[in-house]
Amino acid sequence: MIPFEEEFYIDKLKIYNDKLKNAKFNNLIINENFLNRLEGYLFLEDRLSYNNDNLQILELTNGERKYMELSPKEIQGSFEAIKKVKGKVGIVGLGMGYFVQEILQKKEVTDIVVYEKDRDVISLYEANFGSNERVKLINCDAFEADKETFDFFYVDIYNYELSKDVVKHFIKFNELHNIENYLFWGMEHFLLSCKVEEIAWIYVPEVWMEMARDLFERFNDSKYIEYFKQIDENLVEEVLNDFRKVL
Repeated sequence: MIPFEEEFYIDKLKIYNDKLKNAKFNNLIINENFLNRLEGYLFLEDRLSYNNDNLQILELTNGERKYMELSPKEIQGSFEAIKKVKGKVGIVGLGMGYFVQEILQKKEVTDIVVYEKDRDVISLYEANFGSNERVKLINCDAFEADKETFDFFYVDIYNYELSKDVVKHFIKFNELHNIENYLFWGMEHFLLSCKVEEIAWIYVPEVWMEMARDLFERFNDSKYIEYFKQIDENLVEEVLNDFRKVL
């Protein structure tokens, strides 16, 4: 059932809470916050069961603007990509560094190139985690980066929502780089929200289908299966039709 087991995502949150809470650089700060309902990846469950208390998470903010959060949704939603990537990995969006730190633990990952346009986000990451010879942090607009070759390329800039931009970005990044396997945050949720009769008629990369099947099997064995949150049907259909033209 990992990553939908409470013990798994709570342990991850505790590890990164200890490393990151109250960290700051210039106007950026990582704050503690608490969930009054459990919104996970693939589901929304209004009843929390964490020792009868609210669940502590972390938020990266700049003034009133929230960049991202480290919560069950982030941990569950990146699980398959963390499990799958290997070789040279490109990442768009650094956030608090959770994804980078997790894949650094994999010996199959040889090189990591991260594109982040906010210099302060990079400085905050470096202050928290230092440097690593396998990680290259590039301060630039990812769409204007120099050409590279990647075994895996992971885009995490969608603020936990499906956007029609995922197709535009798929096209742009595959034109810019040589990418063997392209992944984006929210991909499994998108595929699992598609109608079977519609998705059956287009080519979907096998790695995408493998990740969606594996995550669904884990989700199906969890207690959250009855709370599956379908993405808006019209949006899913529009994105699928756009992918139909390029896949």
